[in-house]
Amino acid sequence: MDRKLGITLVTITATVLTVTANPMVFTNFYEYLIDNCKRYLIWNFDFIARVGEKCATAIKSLPADTISPVTCLSDSSQLIFILFLELLILVFILAIGFYCIYLLFSKKLSYNPKGKHVLVTGGSSGIGFSIALEYVMKGANVTILARDELKLKEKQGILQATAIQAGYNTKVMIASVDACSGVKAIEKAIEKSVASLGSVDILVNCAGTSIASDFSSLPEVEFEKMLKINYLGSVYTTKAVVDKMMFKNEGRIIFVASQVAQVAIHGYTAYAGSKWALRGFAEALQMELKPYNIYVSVAYPPDTDTPGYKIEMESKPLLTKLLSESGSVFSPEIVAKDIIHMSSVGYFGITTGFDGWLLKQLHPGFTPINNMHEIIQQILFSPLARFISLFYILNWDALCMKHKKKVSTETKSVKINKKKN
Repeated sequence: MDRKLGITLVTITATVLTVTANPMVFTNFYEYLIDNCKRYLIWNFDFIARVGEKCATAIKSLPADTISPVTCLSDSSQLIFILFLELLILVFILAIGFYCIYLLFSKKLSYNPKGKHVLVTGGSSGIGFSIALEYVMKGANVTILARDELKLKEKQGILQATAIQAGYNTKVMIASVDACSGVKAIEKAIEKSVASLGSVDILVNCAGTSIASDFSSLPEVEFEKMLKINYLGSVYTTKAVVDKMMFKNEGRIIFVASQVAQVAIHGYTAYAGSKWALRGFAEALQMELKPYNIYVSVAYPPDTDTPGYKIEMESKPLLTKLLSESGSVFSPEIVAKDIIHMSSVGYFGITTGFDGWLLKQLHPGFTPINNMHEIIQQILFSPLARFISLFYILNWDALCMKHKKKVSTETKSVKINKKKN
């Protein structure tokens, strides 16, 4: 579903449900409106106050059990219609005001990647390569970092050809190193890139891996592996470039997490823990770096059609597959476009698709206030998103219970067959 259409439908539905669910809302609404008009808006909206008083008087004269939207409209339809029009004008003015603030705020944060030095870890495949490709088409100088030097050189040729085709005289360089090998190793690997292209302006931490398995079946080493690759690898790379960003007093840092860092489901105990760690690190880091005009973003991509996703699907437990079916699979190109666009205007949380957007409204917490549009959405839609999430959770709980019964039945059957043999 298109994001804008989804937001519009949710807004209309929430408004209709709120007003029609409780008839007494009308009386409370008019009394609240009258009180506030008299206190704060009497100089501009005294007509609304007068009409509201007449409406409230008419409503209060009715028995409590007869107050309903239909009654209100039938008894004072003309007055309510005039009031409704005035309120529409008020809402329209407020909406325009908020939108103007958003435009001013986002323009201030807008960060054009043209001519900037972008470092993308995990840039030789999947989402990382698509991000590098998108930045190249926007005129950025790009360094892709990964372990496989042969694959890096192959992708370097593709990116350089794309830059020329797009009409940009930009450079694409490579850095062959394991992001988990430490800060010093990363600094040494990107020395040539920094000498040629300048210090890193935009860092995209995209290197990562995943595993899906029952907690009881996962060896301890897999938890350590997930934390080392998905979390510490990003910490080390950030540490290697952040000082020069602070010296320049500008920059962007993007952490590519996962939708699992918004909703952790069965089978992802090791993977989810490493991705949630990224989110906490990013929040604390943004507070430290904001005075230096460096903005941090966390991307929560959904299931994405990448080589890593295909490998994951081969070993993913059946129950985890069933739980994941509630979401869609997106192309890495779409995910990359969302990440680059939203990070450029200061979004802290970056999502793709309506499901991802809805999940973000569930987790505002104390996330950084960078983009006004993002904050307004969270204020408006968090309660409704939580209500919708209940149906997902109840369905998932039912699937888990059904799976447990199935496993118990199969285990009993196996024991019985062994006894017979």
